[in-house]
Amino acid sequence: MDVKCYNLAMKLSVQISRTVFLLGIVSLLNDLAGELIMAVLPVFLISLPGSGGWVVGLIGGLEDATKSLLSLVFGNLADRSGRKKPLVFLGYLIPSVFRIALAFSTHWAMALVFRVLDRVGKGMRTAPRDALIADAVTASTRGANFGFHRAMDTAGALLGSLLAFVFFWWLHLPLTGIILVGGLISLASLIPLSFVSDTVSAAQRKKLFDGLRELPTTFYLHLVGMTLFALANFSYMFFLLKVNAAYTDKLAVGLPIAMYVLYNFTYTFLALPVGVLSDRIGRRAVLLMGYLLFGVTSLGFAFAQSLEFFVPLFAFYGVAYAFIESNQRAFVADLAPAERRGTALGLFHMCIGLASLLGSSLAGILWGVDPSLTFFYGAALSGVSVVLLALSQIFWYNRA
Repeated sequence: MDVKCYNLAMKLSVQISRTVFLLGIVSLLNDLAGELIMAVLPVFLISLPGSGGWVVGLIGGLEDATKSLLSLVFGNLADRSGRKKPLVFLGYLIPSVFRIALAFSTHWAMALVFRVLDRVGKGMRTAPRDALIADAVTASTRGANFGFHRAMDTAGALLGSLLAFVFFWWLHLPLTGIILVGGLISLASLIPLSFVSDTVSAAQRKKLFDGLRELPTTFYLHLVGMTLFALANFSYMFFLLKVNAAYTDKLAVGLPIAMYVLYNFTYTFLALPVGVLSDRIGRRAVLLMGYLLFGVTSLGFAFAQSLEFFVPLFAFYGVAYAFIESNQRAFVADLAPAERRGTALGLFHMCIGLASLLGSSLAGILWGVDPSLTFFYGAALSGVSVVLLALSQIFWYNRA
């Protein structure tokens, strides 16, 4: 058994490119810092003057929308300039600055501004970085490489959420102190990034809308299904707030962090194997399974009130994300021509972000009426997205 595991590990290591390996280290460090903050962010936000559940929904949605709107702009810019690394570098530098600033927020409006500016950097780097990954690998290993990158990303998230628990529970750091440490750590992610080689391609003189028109019809058909799922996929912060609302005192802060650790553990453990699976059975099948699992998990959260339910549900939440996150990106890269990958990935992130803004805002409104309605909403829409993604392929086959 040990020999088989060793041979599998060696086979996977050959499939992972140097560029993806280095970008994985960058993401590990950056997400360690980011998730150190994210693990305490919901509780930090509702502790600020004038805040509430609606603020959590608003900030969560605006974060995704900001990132995604800029993803289209900078994804297209990467295609037009033929260079991706400078955008990626700035995209990691900018969030580091505003994560540090977040620690000094004294009102929810300040936190909103700093979080949105943080996401400006993410919007700048996401599509160019994903295009850089797609350019560095072959189509037959794309799922494994995207899965490896997401595994490193979520390994950082796992370490970050674990550190958040240690800092709060045992070292008794205040929430602002934890956020400040996260901002400082994020600066370290720029070190391995300096060793990443850029993929320079011929500059494209075509304008943004010309590039969008050149994307194939099948890309747009499947984008509709993925965008609908993003409406269902509201901010993770509502899952943590569900745990927070079920407990009091120290447990009300500590248990949400612990559940976030569990979510990140399952996500990290499965991201690479699921990426390999998508190389073998196809991205669409993997995405359909992920969407369905998310719907079932969201339905479970509508009824959960105790730890015996929260533990398996957060594990399932992580499994669902392992099936969805990296495979959506790899699927988009499969559907787009090489010279338009930055634009396609940018459009994908933009649509997902705008849908997330609407979805998280609706989730926040529903939370104010009855928290269980938030999760019923997520379960219902994810079920519809499963049907729509399946039908989009049938429609395409009939046209062909």
